[in-house]
Amino acid sequence: MTEEQHGYGTVEAQLKRLETHRHTISIDPRASYWLKSAARELWERDTVDALNDLDVLRELLEEKHRIHTLMLQQMVTSHNETQH
Repeated sequence: MTEEQHGYGTVEAQLKRLETHRHTISIDPRASYWLKSAARELWERDTVDALNDLDVLRELLEEKHRIHTLMLQQMVTSHNETQH
């Protein structure tokens, strides 16, 4: 007997869709080397550990983005002040 989750089909079907998605990423010429490599490596890792690492990476990237945004705002403000 197979288990079914509402709207997702069998667990086996869900896993097949996930594997197909991962394969699609690996052959997509538009996908970066980093993404392809990360998808391949994450597939072999413990899911909980990988999700924890993803949280750390997301926080790091969000902070980098915030700082870059502040730097751009400072550049624009400085440029506008020199134009007056």
